[in-house]
Amino acid sequence: YRHNWSLPNLPFYWVQLSSTERPHWPAFRDEQRKLMELIPNSGMAVTTDYGLRNDVHPPNKKIVGERLALLALRDIYQQKIIAAGPLPLAATYKRNKVIVHFKYADELKTSDGNTLREFSIDGVLTTTAIIKKNKVIIDVDNKPKGIWYGWKPFSEGNLVNKAGLPASTFYLNID
Repeated sequence: YRHNWSLPNLPFYWVQLSSTERPHWPAFRDEQRKLMELIPNSGMAVTTDYGLRNDVHPPNKKIVGERLALLALRDIYQQKIIAAGPLPLAATYKRNKVIVHFKYADELKTSDGNTLREFSIDGVLTTTAIIKKNKVIIDVDNKPKGIWYGWKPFSEGNLVNKAGLPASTFYLNID
């Protein structure tokens, strides 16, 4: 579209695959997240919190449209709003702790007031993830290779920011 319409900076937005029982969905969602790093002037609406276990097309289209509209309001209309959920920047290891740093991380919290869900260290689910100063911290015995979040086809991850927008599914190597 950008080339055909001679608009090299035309914003491009997409909707990340919702949660549903399809085995390769987590990896596909993570690849969608990575596209934002490769495509300038782009954005992604996360919908893992509105998926249905057995339907790839969640019926609540309004929430999807509202999340896409937030991106347009921020990027095109220059409104000072939070338009995206937490996006991982890096995971570091320091003194038996993995610290996950996020973009759009103002007032990180859980969507339901419960403990954080769906953080995995080297493929093993952990319940020790906590939020501290807009970072997620996980106690570990040794330096792990990687961290996953929401890495299930039907994700029930509950990390959100101040605006209540959900974090994307992700995998990060640990520095």
